[in-house]
Amino acid sequence: MTITPSLLYRLGAAAVVVAFPVNLAGGVMHPVVDGAAHSVAALTLPVNPLPQYLLLIGTLLQLLGLPALYAWVSRRAGVLGLVAYAVYMVSSTLVAFMHLAIEAFVAVPFAHDPETAHLVSGADTLLDNPAYVALQLGSGLVMMVSMLAFGVALIRSRAVQVWIGVTLAAGAVVLMLPIPTLPGVAGLVIEIPRGLAFAAIGVHILGAVRAGVSTTTPTPDPATGVPVPR
Repeated sequence: MTITPSLLYRLGAAAVVVAFPVNLAGGVMHPVVDGAAHSVAALTLPVNPLPQYLLLIGTLLQLLGLPALYAWVSRRAGVLGLVAYAVYMVSSTLVAFMHLAIEAFVAVPFAHDPETAHLVSGADTLLDNPAYVALQLGSGLVMMVSMLAFGVALIRSRAVQVWIGVTLAAGAVVLMLPIPTLPGVAGLVIEIPRGLAFAAIGVHILGAVRAGVSTTTPTPDPATGVPVPR
């Protein structure tokens, strides 16, 4: 098999497209008890650890696919796009991937064991360690800001259809709102903002590559945002 830019674009785009429904399913299934998603009561429900596994797989797929997405829009997204992409990758790894790994492989088993259940935070943060809590809060805020910045970069550059950039920017704003944690709803509130726009870019790339658009310097039509061959 010859590894071509076209193949890498397709693999990356497919990864983020698949990641969206996987994350959405995990988010909707994630249990919430009395407004807490990471309490002992929530983590010991029979559905666990399936939601955490789905979210972990979906997040990993998204992180693996995002470099291809950025490469596709990089020529037009400018410095703002580069900084936003780099910051999102780092912050998402810290706040999402690390959190989910700890939840799936540490917090859930600890919650089921009476001898270790007390180690699960009663403040809905998985762990009470101040450094961990600060890292999660700080990384989460930075991730939301990077989503907003990346959305703005996409809107300004017309690297893809404008609605995709608007969706990403609006999703970041939604994540910043103090929305109550409710069963099912909490997953939608989190996973749609962090997945829909990226999945849309993935679909956009798959369609463009299938149509034979250049995979080295795809140049969108400023009026429509749709790449045209050079």
